[in-house]
Amino acid sequence: MKKYASQSQITLAICTLALSIITTGCSDDSIDVSQSEPKPTPPIESVKPKEALGFNLTPVYELSLDAATKYQQSTRLLHESVNHLCSQYSDASIKAAQDAWLSTMQSWMALQGREKGSEEALALSWQVQFWPDKKNTTGRKLKQLLQSDKTFTSQGIADQSVVVQGLGAAEWFLFKEQKQLSQANYCQLAVAITGHMVQTATDLVSEWKHNPWQTLPTPLALGEYLGALNNQLDYTLKKLTRPMGKPGNPKPYQAEAWRSQTSMVSLKASVEALHQLYLANGKGLNALLIKEGHEITANRINQRFELLLADWPQEKSMGSLLKTKAGYRELINVFNGLEYIQLALHDDVAAELGIVMGFNATDGD
Repeated sequence: MKKYASQSQITLAICTLALSIITTGCSDDSIDVSQSEPKPTPPIESVKPKEALGFNLTPVYELSLDAATKYQQSTRLLHESVNHLCSQYSDASIKAAQDAWLSTMQSWMALQGREKGSEEALALSWQVQFWPDKKNTTGRKLKQLLQSDKTFTSQGIADQSVVVQGLGAAEWFLFKEQKQLSQANYCQLAVAITGHMVQTATDLVSEWKHNPWQTLPTPLALGEYLGALNNQLDYTLKKLTRPMGKPGNPKPYQAEAWRSQTSMVSLKASVEALHQLYLANGKGLNALLIKEGHEITANRINQRFELLLADWPQEKSMGSLLKTKAGYRELINVFNGLEYIQLALHDDVAAELGIVMGFNATDGD
């Protein structure tokens, strides 16, 4: 446990020192938090268990199917709320549609960045979310579609770029151009986009109805499970470190959900989803560690998740936190907590359970 405490303290000390120069600016050789972004977890080559542990991935599969189903339900509510907004434009209907979008966004976090499971389902993730959108590509492309005088259907949106097909496109309408939804052409395109989101979510559920791990040998299942956790954690860390950039030179438009100013809400939902994946309804990695005699490691990881979520910043917008030293320090604390979990999963869990891991899907190899 000491090695994690010392590393977190070193990270915090370095970043805190860098914070002292926020008000005076940073030179090119300043500490860049985005460069401190944990590299994709390297493979574990040296752990050769005498007898590989078997693991039943059914609880993880059930969790994934449930997440896909909830996302599908939330997209339907979003589509209905946008339809209602377009038929009865008012401040109340705008607020209802915005709330529906927030619910949809949070439900997607359970599957975002997983990179393990059904290949067909994973391929659909491109249609669900385009991120990062630091150059407002989504907004510019939607403006072009609006100027084309074409009438779009949900199927027509499927033939367009992925940047206008998912959550980011719906967010643009509801949080940046909501006043324009009183106009027929804006509403028609927004309804077509949310309708396409429903179809994508329906396809996602259909793909997840088949257990992708059903024929996977049980000795390999545990590595697949830990790989899913690592991939999703890598993705979550990127959502944090990319916008942080250098102290004094943050990159707020690389934050997720910057248009709705709810990037910290979605980031918290990602951490909550990671925690649930780790627990898997009492049948996941936490339970396995305890069963195999590694209760200290299990409790340490579980408690770190709980503490991280309990101490979560109150500010909903990462952009707001990036403007002050105190806010930046809060983000560093979140980074330290996530890094601690990542190191524990890779260094302790893999070794204690004898898991031989390959490259993450985020390696690009």
